[in-house]
Amino acid sequence: MPKGDCYMANGRWMIGKDGYQLVHGVAIMHSDQKPFGHCWIEKGSMVYDYSNDQKIKVAKKEYYKLGGIPVKGYKLYKYNSTQMGIKMIKSKHWGPWDSKPPR
Repeated sequence: MPKGDCYMANGRWMIGKDGYQLVHGVAIMHSDQKPFGHCWIEKGSMVYDYSNDQKIKVAKKEYYKLGGIPVKGYKLYKYNSTQMGIKMIKSKHWGPWDSKPPR
């Protein structure tokens, strides 16, 4: 099972940032080609991912292609910084909040 800090790392980066969206979704793990829950940030046609001590900035089209996003049967949930803050306060965790990823 994948271990990572995507929900926390990207959520922390998003605090107080306007114009960005935090995305909760499902991607395909390259090592085993199976779906897993993942979190990233979007602004326009770009994706940012700060999980696992990375600083990824890549075109959304390329990120989605590499991750097999969207994965059939799974929806993407997008939050601005205010919506994200409300979800974090209500749930008392970094996410996912509205989805039930496969792992």
